[in-house]
Amino acid sequence: MAVCNPFYYEVTSTELNTRPQQVDYGYHETFTCQKAVAPNGNVREEVHRSLSTYRRAFTKAGLRVSAIRELDGADIRELRPASDHLVFELRPVSAERSSVSLLIKTCYMEWRNIERFVRHQIGQLEEPTRFAEKVVVVDPSPGPFLRQYEEPDAEAHRNAMERLLRDGVVDRVVYAPEDSATIRDTYRKWFGAEATETHSISGQQLFATLYGFDACTGDYVLQLDSDLLIHRDETGHDYLSELAGVLQEDPKTLFVPLSICRSDPLPYTHQGPNGDRRVEVRGCMFDRRRLQSVLPVANDFEGGRFAMGWHRAFDRFISSSEFRSYRGGDPRTSFIHVPNERKADADELLDILAAVERGYVPECQFGNVELEGSAADWAGPKRADPFVFVICGRNVNPGQFKRCVDSLIAQVGHDWGAVLVDDGSTNGFGDYAQVLLADYRDRVTIVRNGTRKGLLYNTWNAITNCCVDPQSVIITLDADDALIGTGVLERLQEEYANGADATVGSMLRMDKEVVYPVDFDRPRWWRSNVWQHLRTFRKYLFDAIDIDDLKLDGHWIDIATDWAFMVPIIEMAENPRYIPEPLYLYEPSERKRRSSRTFRDSVIARILSQTEYGRLAYRVGVGGV
Repeated sequence: MAVCNPFYYEVTSTELNTRPQQVDYGYHETFTCQKAVAPNGNVREEVHRSLSTYRRAFTKAGLRVSAIRELDGADIRELRPASDHLVFELRPVSAERSSVSLLIKTCYMEWRNIERFVRHQIGQLEEPTRFAEKVVVVDPSPGPFLRQYEEPDAEAHRNAMERLLRDGVVDRVVYAPEDSATIRDTYRKWFGAEATETHSISGQQLFATLYGFDACTGDYVLQLDSDLLIHRDETGHDYLSELAGVLQEDPKTLFVPLSICRSDPLPYTHQGPNGDRRVEVRGCMFDRRRLQSVLPVANDFEGGRFAMGWHRAFDRFISSSEFRSYRGGDPRTSFIHVPNERKADADELLDILAAVERGYVPECQFGNVELEGSAADWAGPKRADPFVFVICGRNVNPGQFKRCVDSLIAQVGHDWGAVLVDDGSTNGFGDYAQVLLADYRDRVTIVRNGTRKGLLYNTWNAITNCCVDPQSVIITLDADDALIGTGVLERLQEEYANGADATVGSMLRMDKEVVYPVDFDRPRWWRSNVWQHLRTFRKYLFDAIDIDDLKLDGHWIDIATDWAFMVPIIEMAENPRYIPEPLYLYEPSERKRRSSRTFRDSVIARILSQTEYGRLAYRVGVGGV
């Protein structure tokens, strides 16, 4: 299926189309605009949709995306690559509609990240099969909450639910009612006793969950806590059929969980070293009619409240009956539970979520249900390539980025990797990066920030946490620039084979013709020009920079970032080299043009006034630096 390329919606003129007026919408919005079609100039309407919108539509139609390609073209006005059409290769999911309801449980305390997590869970779980329905059940309690980490915000939470409904991410949002009659009826059905308190004695959500179970219509229900991270090692893994198969093979099975992250699959068993397997309350599947057939199950009652959570009541029921709960499974589809104490740092949590989405899980997580490791542990896949390109960008023009990627993959030699950072873009840059680099997943680590963090932080994080070999040669490449020719890597290999530990130069500017002579003896001199593209260096030199020297007044330097790390690197380098021939195509950004020259100069002056670094000797095999 070919569609108008959603990444080039702001391009005004290509060989095939001209847009008579500038589009005044965002990438993530769905809107209609006009274009004049060559060669006769007939005006027709097109509908813009984001990549995720197309994916949801395909899934709803029982199709999955197996490949995405774009047809090459040119931006006539800017003389850059462009593309009028994006082509999806689609395959049918199944001949029959799924009989599984997906139920996600949430409360008002989770307002800050609930939309991101629901989109994450559904996006991760909707391949290769689809759900009969996707339902969110909301506990409307104002609190206090068990292990509370955030003040509730009902309005923000409702707004997030409305966006999920509007975008077709979920089919229904069910708010647990607060009237006493419905609460009593539900408890009578499930536990054979009446109460009006919506939470257990411990403060655990109870009524809303049961009401959500009753609201589902599928033959099976996959119920999830909204704070689960879903890892997919292989999107073709039909985990739903696997879970349903356990329920079908053993008619006494009540609950089958998703796997946790581990290196190898474990067979499903209903007996463990301590007896019957417990119900996995965070994420499990059950046969809806079978579960209802065993109701009610007993739950202790004290002071007008039930003492046990629903899963503990079923644990006790299973221990004294012929019914069973299983554990085990295939970790190609697995979950990680985020404990409440890890949710206070929203930035770190979203960084980890992004790592899970790109398929990376560190070894420290294997065998654990609860989230383990720091953001640094989750910064991966790790790169140990001899040459590593660090490519950063935010809201980069798609034609510029396509030019950048084309120049990268055209390089002679295959001993390179890359870390690409999308710094919280809103124009679809991160989606486009995944499309363009789909054939290079093993070679490129794509980091997608939830919010803007700045170029220097992104560079530091990519080099420090994603790259692991101190001897790797780091090559910085802005996502809106490009390499010149196919022999850049060969030229760098020549320099490093001859003993270089850092190189500087040279670049071809698109706004003016200028040559920047380099002075390695006086890197803190204003005109030393050691900051210029193409910048390369051994990782251990960057690692030796004091992180405080990358900040001013406690904040990451956000202007003249190249000065901040290249000056100390050249001071520490034993054998820096200058490359006079142009290897780098540099297109000054609008942001740099708009920045105050006076302010920029003041930042550079403060960088140059920092304490000088001395030469740094690196000895392999004797303890590093």
